[in-house]
Amino acid sequence: MIWKWTALVLCLLTFVEGGRPLGAADSAAENMKTATTSAQKRMIRILTGRSEPAKLKLISQLNAQRSQLNANLGAVIDATEQLLDEYAGSVSDDETLRGNGGEAGVPVSLRQLLQILGNCPHEEAHAVVVDALDHPDTYVSMIAMDTIGEMQHVVAIEDIVRQIRRPAFEEQYAFRFALVRALARLHCPLSIEWLQRLAEQIDGQLRHEIETRLADVDLRDFDGDRERYQGYLEQLEEGAKMAELGMPPRSMTPAQPASAVTRSGAGKLQLQDAPSESQGKLRLTNGEYYGIELNAGRMLFVIDRSGSMREPAYHETRLQSAKRELIRALDQLSPDAEFAIMLFDTEIQSWRNKLTPATQENKLHAIEFVKGIEIGDRTNTHGVLTESLRFDDQLEAVFVLTDGRPTAGVTISPQVIIHDIVGRNHMRHLKFNTIGIGVNPTTSEFLKTLATETGGEYRRVD
Repeated sequence: MIWKWTALVLCLLTFVEGGRPLGAADSAAENMKTATTSAQKRMIRILTGRSEPAKLKLISQLNAQRSQLNANLGAVIDATEQLLDEYAGSVSDDETLRGNGGEAGVPVSLRQLLQILGNCPHEEAHAVVVDALDHPDTYVSMIAMDTIGEMQHVVAIEDIVRQIRRPAFEEQYAFRFALVRALARLHCPLSIEWLQRLAEQIDGQLRHEIETRLADVDLRDFDGDRERYQGYLEQLEEGAKMAELGMPPRSMTPAQPASAVTRSGAGKLQLQDAPSESQGKLRLTNGEYYGIELNAGRMLFVIDRSGSMREPAYHETRLQSAKRELIRALDQLSPDAEFAIMLFDTEIQSWRNKLTPATQENKLHAIEFVKGIEIGDRTNTHGVLTESLRFDDQLEAVFVLTDGRPTAGVTISPQVIIHDIVGRNHMRHLKFNTIGIGVNPTTSEFLKTLATETGGEYRRVD
């Protein structure tokens, strides 16, 4: 493994004088020495041991006392590499986001160690994070991408782009999102180039996210080079004119990557060496739902059918109003979109157990299903949000409509639900858009917080 070779190199670099703990004033070279003191060996035993609480306690101490981290960085690197190796051996050949919402499988301590090393000023520490990009567990790779983007490690751009070749890039929206977000956080011309190429080839929520980032490009993204930045703006204007004429856009930065990304089927992406035939074609839009633009290409509509939905909403019931709006939204979906419908009261019911292409036939079947929705029992909000996270690896956005506070399920506490769902969604990257019909201020705040914490939008309907 790469981390084994890194550890071997570190071992060969130098040695620590027996029994002398490294101090904060030691040089960077001293701190890179492989751990040989009894204190450092004990640190490695704790970090690689079975007690997760003990690991987290030590990591917390290292975070709070940066001098202690710097003095024992070699031990922290050794321990992290050992954990990565051990965890790699437990991962199956199939790349999967294991656990509910994608993060239950990877220990919190391993994630925090990677973040500590990513935030460290030493290249040896950064190398461990970069090597973790190629880890067989996709969640570990996503943690590494997130860390590199957050810490602005621009030198790792090519290592991030290489992850496009992994099967997970085709199979998991969360993995694609993590890669795009990492590139979006790196302010340099090469990251902008790759975002442009990706925007030309992919659709749905990610394309919207990329276009939003590209709209905010500034001088910082060109290393302060005003002439180069001005050239980018001029080519951006030229590209907009070409798009109006239905012509394929040209790259807006001087260098062209060796390959681009294109769709190879529903939810599938792959590398290619030439521009896609779809470039330059007009984008199909999916309309809007309660004033929220349907930017996602793969979306889930969640409808509350609990007893309170029989309450009046002007000249009809709340459920009738919700059904009418959902039918209107389904009718607007473009043929290249994919969608699903989930109902909840005390129990959760799905129209189909996977995303369905928005063909005219499928939309008609879905509309008939919606027309037949009947009033149910209580409100299992936590249950339906949890099922949304598990629903489909290609799902990009969820639209949750409800009229009341949670009254059934594992928990009915809005605060607990927010904490749990946002935590599960941390690396799943679903956008939860919420709609509250006739809700009280407490429920309105709950729905607004859920949307805000996941990057979605909230609408209140009185």
